[in-house]
Amino acid sequence: MEITFWGTRGSIPSPGSHTLEFGGNTTCVEVLLDSGRRVVIDGGTGFRLLGQKLEKLGGPCQFHFLLTHGHWDHLLGIPFFDPIYAPDTEILVDGWPPAFQAMTRVFDSHMGDGFFPVAFDHLKARIDYINRLAQGYLEVDGVRIDSIRLNHPQGGLGFRFREGRHSMVFLTDNELGAIHGNRMSEFIEFVQGCDLLIHDAQYRPEDFPERRGWGHSSFDEVLALATQAGVRNLILTHHDPSRSDVEVQEIVEEARQMASAQGGPQFIDAAREGTCYSLT
Repeated sequence: MEITFWGTRGSIPSPGSHTLEFGGNTTCVEVLLDSGRRVVIDGGTGFRLLGQKLEKLGGPCQFHFLLTHGHWDHLLGIPFFDPIYAPDTEILVDGWPPAFQAMTRVFDSHMGDGFFPVAFDHLKARIDYINRLAQGYLEVDGVRIDSIRLNHPQGGLGFRFREGRHSMVFLTDNELGAIHGNRMSEFIEFVQGCDLLIHDAQYRPEDFPERRGWGHSSFDEVLALATQAGVRNLILTHHDPSRSDVEVQEIVEEARQMASAQGGPQFIDAAREGTCYSLT
């Protein structure tokens, strides 16, 4: 399993000289299974870059597309994903059910006030909504994908991939600090022992309480989850749009120091656009 980040930023794209290292595009992650099957998580502005790569590869474009939720920063790249205009593209959409409706409304709300000049019904790609993960699990070429409900305004889903002996968990837009009792236990169980946890760490502890309830976690909360669940490797993502590369690196260093003192994950870093991680 190979995991490539095409978008790492949260809330709104933040291009500029201050985001060159970790990236300014919003969330999009590509998961390439050992079988060669491709699964893509979210269609933020990084989705456009993935589309350019897939066009260069040539041949029909086919993949599963998992939507965590329906907020715009996770959908904005979809109209600019070039393969969506090709008739030999096949996309199987799954994830949070309202997110598929939101995806179509990026193009046209069917009330004459769409946000893009091309209507969803006019796209040439074949796009099918299969709705498996909200009701159970999805299996793709022997890889089991399970889901968990996120703690985020309007809801959402996080995912765990199991391929052979390895597992990866992706949880973005999830507010750990507002979860109490059984729900925290539920997240620890979902993440337990995974090889790689990718989790939203948009905030620092001092960003609260002003932003409590906005649906995001601080890096120390994510580290606590990873430590309690015995996670081996931790990637912090969904970087705040106002956060510079220097500030993101400061968060990484603080998290590493805390992990060293607390017996947390051996490897900690922040998600970087274009970086690929392999679980083999």
